[in-house]
Amino acid sequence: MHNAAARRWFLRTAVIFTLLATLLTLTASSAFADGWQQPSGITSQARNMHNLYKLVVVMGLVVFVAVEGALLLFIFKYKKRGDDLPPQIHGNNLLEIIWTTIPIVIVLILFVFSFRSLINVDKDAKPADLTVEVQGFQFQWAFTYHANDLGAKSDPNSTSTFTITGTAANEPTVVIPVGEPVEFSLTSNDVIHSFYVRDFLYKLDVIPGRNNRFVVTARETGTFTGQCAELCGLNHSLMRFHLQVVTRDEFDAFIQKNAKPAKAAAAPAR
Repeated sequence: MHNAAARRWFLRTAVIFTLLATLLTLTASSAFADGWQQPSGITSQARNMHNLYKLVVVMGLVVFVAVEGALLLFIFKYKKRGDDLPPQIHGNNLLEIIWTTIPIVIVLILFVFSFRSLINVDKDAKPADLTVEVQGFQFQWAFTYHANDLGAKSDPNSTSTFTITGTAANEPTVVIPVGEPVEFSLTSNDVIHSFYVRDFLYKLDVIPGRNNRFVVTARETGTFTGQCAELCGLNHSLMRFHLQVVTRDEFDAFIQKNAKPAKAAAAPAR
């Protein structure tokens, strides 16, 4: 009899352990595959948000495994074997304090780290010396640069500007320098759009009659994709663009290649 009870205990323990290991493997592989199911981001702000996301995922996994493990334990350990009630814990002050305190602690941790990340992102969002004006329209984007607003190499006396306008057949490329704060100023002349670059981990609505702005500092070079993330009409899916992050020298060469001097004002008739 004793051996039979020991075998049952061993089988229950093995089943619980196997189920827990399976749950942990499935949830962890799902969460951590493809870089935590979220890119780490290419900007200082995105990396800050990504670190917060990883904290939330880890805490969620811990809670999930703990809850599911306790559920499996109670299912196997306290399954009905007769009409007698198992030991009752109603009114146990210690247990009630424990399961009340744990969620409070979890919420406080998430609040503190979320607030800290929000402060850091807002701190990096001060007006930048380099501005790219973005106009959304049905169904593409236009990016405008001003020679007197290009960061370190700005010409305060210049009135030169140029605009890169995309079409359905020719998706535009917006170019920014690495390691420098860049402000995107967003406007729309028709309906609501949404400016979204996946590797920014951020998007912002482009609203008619309103100027929205955000500031990012790219930390790595490369070419990344962007799109409109707000259903804005029949050809919404065509509103794609590319973001190219380059060195300062490459950015200056890009500006020099595209910038055109402003036309001189016509002389008044005599």
